[in-house]
Amino acid sequence: MAKRSNKGAKTMGLEIAGLLHFFGLTGFFAIVGTVFAAWMAWRIVEKAGFPGWAGLGAVLLTLTGIGSIVPLILVWVFAYMRWPRDEAALGSRPGGSRPTPPGGYAPAGYTPPTYAPTALAPPPPMALADRLGWRLAGTLANGQSVVIAIDNSIPAYLISSAAAGKTTDLSIPDPSVGQPHARLLTAGPRLGLEDLGSPGGTFIDGARLLPEHGPRDITETRVIRFGTVELGLSRI
Repeated sequence: MAKRSNKGAKTMGLEIAGLLHFFGLTGFFAIVGTVFAAWMAWRIVEKAGFPGWAGLGAVLLTLTGIGSIVPLILVWVFAYMRWPRDEAALGSRPGGSRPTPPGGYAPAGYTPPTYAPTALAPPPPMALADRLGWRLAGTLANGQSVVIAIDNSIPAYLISSAAAGKTTDLSIPDPSVGQPHARLLTAGPRLGLEDLGSPGGTFIDGARLLPEHGPRDITETRVIRFGTVELGLSRI
């Protein structure tokens, strides 16, 4: 059995040598030609899904057995022709050149379907213009409602329990509110508050604001308490 295998290998080697001699390939060129033929055969094995090296060996045995130029031409054609699995891979890639029909390959006369462009979503609504001020609203201890409007055009307001004498005066008629009590500051879309040392105290969302704290940004504040009067802060 071993002798028969050696004889078969020797015969296949002679056939390969004879094939190379037929094409005038000797020495270095014979080696290059053999490697090139093996590489093209491996592409066929890979595309056809043959079982690895066993498939490559079968292809090489077939080529040496025929011993003509036709197998080399077929190897070249098969190595570069488009196979069905190539078509499927092309159709599955993002941004493929064309849609793949059912079955993974395009038959003769196949026309890719056309798709109507989908309607674009409506543009987002325009941003609302920035509101021009704030409002303080609440109820006094005697049940009287109080509403204070704050305009961005005035840089500073003075909060006091006394009657308002100027446009910059904001009156909260309650005994717990000092004279003056606090100062409101406007700066574009932001609002600040400064306590002026009133005994009743100033509180921002429950936290005490002291004179030494200086002006504090209250743009995001919800409730401000002057003495015992709680006022809700909102934009207008």
